[in-house]
Amino acid sequence: MSLMEALRAVSNQDPSLRRRMREFYETSETYKRLLDHHNSAYLQTFVNLVNSHAQPQSQLLEVGCGNGVASRMLADRGHQIVGTDISPLFLAEAKVWETDCLTYQVADALDLPFPDQHFDLVCSNELVEHVPDVQSVLQEMIRVTRDGGRIVVAGPNLCSPITSLLDWLRLLIGGAGRPIWAETKEQAFQGLQRNLRYYLQKRLNPEPNFIFREPDLTDQIIGGDADSVYVASTIDLEKFFQQRGLTIIKLSVGFGLKGKIVATLCPRLSPYISMVVQK
Repeated sequence: MSLMEALRAVSNQDPSLRRRMREFYETSETYKRLLDHHNSAYLQTFVNLVNSHAQPQSQLLEVGCGNGVASRMLADRGHQIVGTDISPLFLAEAKVWETDCLTYQVADALDLPFPDQHFDLVCSNELVEHVPDVQSVLQEMIRVTRDGGRIVVAGPNLCSPITSLLDWLRLLIGGAGRPIWAETKEQAFQGLQRNLRYYLQKRLNPEPNFIFREPDLTDQIIGGDADSVYVASTIDLEKFFQQRGLTIIKLSVGFGLKGKIVATLCPRLSPYISMVVQK
């Protein structure tokens, strides 16, 4: 299925999608091997971002913690943290890291098993693009965050025209494409047009406009967020949080010199979401 077919298919989305995605993450050894690449070096920027907005010895929750490495790193920084994921398969090896300050729990991000206002900071990394009802997940994150606490959401901005422009330019000079989104010059240019249209529509629309796609759950993972269901956008998240009375501290912090320049000058276009919100 092409990307455009996937985007169109979601309008007739099977109501069993939530169940199918759960089963995929609970059973996919292929995806688990992909997560093995999410090591401490890969997660360092996310952990630094979270730690910089957490008070010393804060009580933290990481939603969708995957292999649990980021939660372990935050516990090493002196925080009390619970790492949750929908997949017991992903968490199986992380259980050996548990301490008085670090625990792991199998939990659905759509229905977190914690009381209201329980955590000082709630965070997620590369999660929201993988959930079929992102609004409910964000609302759950708000619910379990204490008044005055913070929420950190990080992940790819799949609606960024900058990413599509870079894809197109790289292919024009003979470089490699990007799986799913920009495998050919034609597809990359179509992606640039589409993301420019999305950006303008989202900026002009007073309401968040969540766009979904049919995920590839065939267990033939080739990268590029083939299994993503939400075409993630900084603008959607910004408007969602603002409508619920939360304060945006940062839309994007950017990583590396170029990333920091883009995040400063045009944060809603940044290829990577790194949002900090205060309740």
